[in-house]
Amino acid sequence: MITSRRHVLGVLAASALTTPDGGLAIAQQNPSKPGRIIVPFAPGAAVDVVARMLAGALSSQWGKTVIVENRPGGRTLIAAEAVARSEPDGDTLLFCLDDTFTIVPHISRNLPFDPNKELVPINLVGTITMALTVNPSLPVNSLPMLVDYARANPAAVSYASSGSGSLSHLAMEMLKAQAKVNMIHVPYRGLAPAQTAVVAGEVQAGILGFGSSRGMMESGRLRAIAIASPERVGALPNVPTTGESGYPRVDATSRLTLAGPATMSADTVDRVNDATSRALRSPELRKQIEDRDIVVTNLGPKPLAEEIERLSRLNAEAVRISGVEAE
Repeated sequence: MITSRRHVLGVLAASALTTPDGGLAIAQQNPSKPGRIIVPFAPGAAVDVVARMLAGALSSQWGKTVIVENRPGGRTLIAAEAVARSEPDGDTLLFCLDDTFTIVPHISRNLPFDPNKELVPINLVGTITMALTVNPSLPVNSLPMLVDYARANPAAVSYASSGSGSLSHLAMEMLKAQAKVNMIHVPYRGLAPAQTAVVAGEVQAGILGFGSSRGMMESGRLRAIAIASPERVGALPNVPTTGESGYPRVDATSRLTLAGPATMSADTVDRVNDATSRALRSPELRKQIEDRDIVVTNLGPKPLAEEIERLSRLNAEAVRISGVEAE
């Protein structure tokens, strides 16, 4: 299921909502109604932490409380559906990873709703850089060396992921397909246990969050051989990206996405995006986010919708290559 760019851009182009009597009604923010940012992850996750930073900034701008509500589970769909069914007044927003739009529809049967039709993207707040890492015992220092080693030692390399159908899994399967090598997939229940497995040598490789694994890299317990995101990171200036290493379709970047119900008027979308963009231009907020090794992006609705469509196509191909069956 590929994102319908025509639908998303159509939502963004609509300047008002039509009421049952044929009149026009533009959703206005209620100053007495608390705002909510619903997060599909547990408290303490990177998405949750940034959501709380953003909620504080929006509270200051709007002169009212904006709370963060955690609704984990259901492959992020519990939180996403709650937002899709909410009033389209800009007071209830979803803060998630782009997976909700670009992966979940491809690996889920009998969706209770379609995120790409019932939600509208508002702002790409930031990106979480991912790194292709190996256990230091593996005699490779670069992605080409890993590919050569895997070719010379069939089925000798295993890799960890945060679960079947996860971004870390799909990106590695794309690498295997492009490089024509075999590496054994070992799924774990989250990136934290996957990282532990690579450090312990239970598996030889894995795509991990740069921020969460940075300490292990600096201590020599992990070796980064490629940045699995479009841009290099300043802390590892000599580590090339997967694209620079010859594999531009291997992109495991997690994108922090702000969205709302698709019934929001374009004026409301613009109002929320303008407030978010203003907050992200604050040097203080940018520093707070970037201190967590998250790149502030601040990309608006139309380019974000186009990026979601591109990623959805890429991940649909990766799901097909990986053989993941919809659940």
